[in-house]
Amino acid sequence: MKTDDCPLSIALRPLRGKWEPLIIKYLSINGSSGYSEISNSMENITPKALTEALGKLSTEGIIGKNIISSKPVRVMYYLTDKGKAMIDPLDTIESLNKNRKN
Repeated sequence: MKTDDCPLSIALRPLRGKWEPLIIKYLSINGSSGYSEISNSMENITPKALTEALGKLSTEGIIGKNIISSKPVRVMYYLTDKGKAMIDPLDTIESLNKNRKN
């Protein structure tokens, strides 16, 4: 089986980074959030890493963004339907890991 064509490999591609699953989890709990809110909630994330992770998730259609025309302009990130569909599988993976530690 070619890994490039494997549905599982394709589904997991957006989650391969360190921060992507955490951003999805954060948005699932907190709802639409700005860059600073996401950044402040993630210990040790660099601005570059956050920008890259948000870009990757946006490109994959997992998050969307609303641009609010205020001064200064504010961008709010939210989970798309595709992103919301990842919440239960991520919760299951998290639960499996918790059970493994016990």
